[in-house]
Amino acid sequence: MKQTTLELLECPSCHSSLELLTPTSKGSINDGWLSCSNCRKTYPIKRGIPRFIKEEELIGLNKPFARMYDWFSWIYSAFSKVGFILLGTTESRARREVLARLEPNGGRVLEVSIGPGVNLPYLLTSPVVREVYGLDISIGQLNRCNALIRRKGWSVELFLGNGEEIPFTCDSFDSVFHIGGINFFNDKQKAINEMIRVAKPGTRIIICDENESGAQWYEKFLPGFKGAFHGQREAIVAPVDLVPSTMLEVKLDDIWNGFMYCLEFRKPHLHE
Repeated sequence: MKQTTLELLECPSCHSSLELLTPTSKGSINDGWLSCSNCRKTYPIKRGIPRFIKEEELIGLNKPFARMYDWFSWIYSAFSKVGFILLGTTESRARREVLARLEPNGGRVLEVSIGPGVNLPYLLTSPVVREVYGLDISIGQLNRCNALIRRKGWSVELFLGNGEEIPFTCDSFDSVFHIGGINFFNDKQKAINEMIRVAKPGTRIIICDENESGAQWYEKFLPGFKGAFHGQREAIVAPVDLVPSTMLEVKLDDIWNGFMYCLEFRKPHLHE
């Protein structure tokens, strides 16, 4: 984690500023602690990744899905490539279909649920992307992503955190997107509100996840997916009704040959 990143971070519990404990003088921080100036909560930094959640404190579906993605992270990238072939497309075509909807404008991008970094090869080749930040609830996914970043020499900041409590200040990002996961967040409304909060005014926000047919496909081919619900899974409906009425240009499309939905909208400028 870079020293300059501290200015963007805030306590996810009370939204107060964070202080770095045991700082280094090398321009980056691999280990240490972040301490909240208000509620005094502390968050460890391990291998350069600030950890804003603890697995034992997760509740609802967040807990089994964090665990599932920890072990699934080992095969996620290979599973993804095979999955796209079965859907009648390629990973490159599918991911570019979503990322082309973003408007980074040469600025700072946040991916909520970055996983093992499968979108990074396509995102980082864009000349209008300057900085990339990734948040995920699974440390297994982040470890795989961190290994990819180091191997490629990319400059990407990673954070272990909950998409329902994003640890960044308001109006921080020029582009915010999420691909896969929100269907089974504990509080989808809160997650959407958080993505809006950290986006700069005028930002286009992209939220994608599987349709009901996609979830049924996962039940057949993704180990552990069906069991996470203990027979209580609700039918999937794209959360377009959870987008606040103040948002602009709300649009809902099917993508990836009907496997996923793509919800997009724009945060209004201050004068709108």
